[in-house]
Amino acid sequence: MGKGKPELFAREATGLVREIGFTLGVIVILSHVIGLGWQKRAFQFTGPRPIPTDLLPLGLPAMFWAFLAGGIVVLITGYAVGYITAAMPRSGGGYVTISRVMHPFIGYNAGWLMFLAEAFSYGLIGVAVFEAIMIFYNIALAPVVIAFDATILFIGGLVVVWVFALIALFGVKLYGRLMEAMFYIPAVITIAFFAMWIAGAMDPSVVSAGVQDVMSTTTRTVTPEYLVDLAARSGMPDNIAGFFDAFSFALGGAFWAYMGWYATTFIAGEVKEANKKLPMVVLSAGLVIIVVYLLASSLSAISTLNVAVQTVDGHQWGFFQSYSWLSYGDVDWAAAGVPANIIAGGTNEIWSYLGVNFQSAWSTGIASIIARGMNMGWLSWLIALAGVIWLANDIPPFLLVASRTFFAMSFDRMLPESFAYVSEKWHAPVWSIIITAVAGILGCIAESNVADLGTYFAFAGVVGTDIFDAAFLLLFCVSCMLLPLERKEIFDRAAVKHSIGTVVGLGFFATVASAFCLYVFIKESPYIWSFFTSGASTGDLWSAAGFWGCILVGILLYVYHMYRNTTKGVDMRTLYLSIPPE
Repeated sequence: MGKGKPELFAREATGLVREIGFTLGVIVILSHVIGLGWQKRAFQFTGPRPIPTDLLPLGLPAMFWAFLAGGIVVLITGYAVGYITAAMPRSGGGYVTISRVMHPFIGYNAGWLMFLAEAFSYGLIGVAVFEAIMIFYNIALAPVVIAFDATILFIGGLVVVWVFALIALFGVKLYGRLMEAMFYIPAVITIAFFAMWIAGAMDPSVVSAGVQDVMSTTTRTVTPEYLVDLAARSGMPDNIAGFFDAFSFALGGAFWAYMGWYATTFIAGEVKEANKKLPMVVLSAGLVIIVVYLLASSLSAISTLNVAVQTVDGHQWGFFQSYSWLSYGDVDWAAAGVPANIIAGGTNEIWSYLGVNFQSAWSTGIASIIARGMNMGWLSWLIALAGVIWLANDIPPFLLVASRTFFAMSFDRMLPESFAYVSEKWHAPVWSIIITAVAGILGCIAESNVADLGTYFAFAGVVGTDIFDAAFLLLFCVSCMLLPLERKEIFDRAAVKHSIGTVVGLGFFATVASAFCLYVFIKESPYIWSFFTSGASTGDLWSAAGFWGCILVGILLYVYHMYRNTTKGVDMRTLYLSIPPE
């Protein structure tokens, strides 16, 4: 007797369990988003586009306004993707909705790129934890210097990647407790961040004392006045940016800092009452993030704006602009009197020549400097600890997003079905977690630049992964817009009720906003067009090959698995019209 027609999905039930409540769902997003970038954006995106204090709108930096504008995008797109995922609350989130509403080919390749983006980022962050230790503790412990070379960074990243992967094998319940601990500890300490910024704004002398304590050496007593004068002599006043120029430049930084604001949609199959609560989970997390970013970018800037103010050509420049310029601007060291042979030696040699223990500008670093200025070294140490943990707590959400996306594709038989295996005891997708950790190794290489390989792996770096992420978000939002038009039966069954016009309109505005986000990232990634331009470096060509290669691999995997499943008798049309089982 012949075999019966194969089942649509890998099995009748996923094996995953809904153990994530509303609060943990919010924490997943907060942890995914609030990592390293927000701790320096105000300074990082002021340095290349400096604006004197007298030209700042309401006395606030361009990054504040970029976070505000970007926050509107976060809320619109977040609610849109939360809504459509609630209509199909399964693990994989957007992969499921895009493939069921738009087309399997589009959904598959979007899911594939999102998996790579999160898996590569998982490795990036593993390395970045050790970079954060150097950044923050070189301020908190100055003049003690902590330095890790590329090999140590790479090995450290690998250890972090695999330790968290092994913990994840014990299920989302245990992982959730770990995420809660890694969130609440830095959240409590972060109160001190704001307290220090306010103290600096109220008393500029503590900022001055902190700078002197951290950056002075045996050959020079370093003051904010010295650094402001150095910035003025090295070209800062000659590079005044208009507000719109600075704002548009800062938007890229804002979007980078916000990426991941819909992370919980990918684990919808493990969220309690996801069909009802998921939109508000995403919206609530977005509101909290916006408030944190607006306060951090404004207060950390204000704490330094009125320090060592100097008037040049009728404009007021303070320590905020000068510190940003010296950290991230196009500094003209020759104009500042630094010899050419010293400049050729690089930044570290320049600062050594000047007799400055220079530490790049970070909002967290400013809080730590102020604590040092107030003779509270212990608090400076705690602030550094919180800065590191804020980065480390990104790791569990990135692993969850990547592994659940990979699992959902395997459960649809569009990757080897064995990869959809779920532990009966721990309810964890074992092979999907392990494969995510393996893919994370490429992120470790890109971030650590071990053996000088980082240039060749730019596609696995921060900007490359964000292009994949933004492209996925765009299609996610399009699927929301099309839901009532293409899959009205699913729209009618949705527990969260809105009119057709509301959903289509919401999806349309979310699509436009996410398209702009994608445009910003592509604009900042010229290497992806290296095959079509002349004079491209070898590294850029390799990175372009990796970028387009990732896309090509997704296309080939889709064609192969569609052919394989069809020849085995799997009704792929029905599969992609069906919502996966619980």
